Amino acid sequence: MKVFVTGVGGQLGHDVMNELAGRGIEGIGSDIRKTYSGVQDGTPVCTMPYVSLDITDTEAVNKAIEEIRPDAVIHCAAWTAVDAAEDEENKAKVYAINAKGTKNIADACASVNAKMMYISTDYVFSGQGERPWQADDTDYAPLNYYGETKLLGEKAVSETLKKYFIVRIAWVFGKNGKNFIRTMLKVGKTHDTVRVVNDQIGTPTYTFDLARLLCDMIETEKYGYYHATNEGGYISWYDFTKEIYKDAGYTTNVIPVTTEEYGLSKAARPFNSRLDKSKLKEAGFEPLPDWKDAVRRYISELDMENL
Repeated sequence: MKVFVTGVGGQLGHDVMNELAGRGIEGIGSDIRKTYSGVQDGTPVCTMPYVSLDITDTEAVNKAIEEIRPDAVIHCAAWTAVDAAEDEENKAKVYAINAKGTKNIADACASVNAKMMYISTDYVFSGQGERPWQADDTDYAPLNYYGETKLLGEKAVSETLKKYFIVRIAWVFGKNGKNFIRTMLKVGKTHDTVRVVNDQIGTPTYTFDLARLLCDMIETEKYGYYHATNEGGYISWYDFTKEIYKDAGYTTNVIPVTTEEYGLSKAARPFNSRLDKSKLKEAGFEPLPDWKDAVRRYISELDMENL
């Protein structure tokens, strides 16, 4: 099996490539930079084949996929800076990457009969209420421009292909990039007290664990929409931060505040990021470990002096 992976310079793409290598599956990574730009930690992703690719360039995407002729594509590349996506000067670029770029990948997959996995987000939903979002829910109502473009990406995949996986994730953290855990550890080093919202509810997702699941899925033909986060129930960002500091041995005081009291985000954030993952189990896929276990493992591997 040959798998083409976009966005390997990010958290998830990096771990997906390493997971493929560990399974002896041929993986070809891509990102927009001329050479691989992620962490140089001696893992297989650093030495596996790499293709510089701008996914907004239709001709370049078609050429790359036609030459590689993968059996499957795992599409991790995306604009993920949620607040910056609200800036008018960025909107054309966000659309080009998340919507048009995804359509380019889907069209190219169709041309070589490759299956495609698209990594999406809970942000395609309204984020209201308390009922966990089902994988096959269709009452979309994105709160911000990032969510709108990710939903357009979903539609591009589902309307173009029959052999597709759309996997929605949330609250992502991984080794190769910036994330909430790294940010809170940096803040906790220099502040005695931090304020964290306690009215936005979801579940963290460790890319190391997620990569295993995605590779399990891509080797099957159990196509459709799925939700994937770590197990362990639904929590707030406040709960998440308390666990981070406990595992890191920090004594930083964490004060719970409402989203309104916090008041710093340019883009609207969902209050309800609860993703129901029962469809994964029904399809026979192994769930991800408990999020507390994932946080412990992640922090134990961090270089705390160079966050």
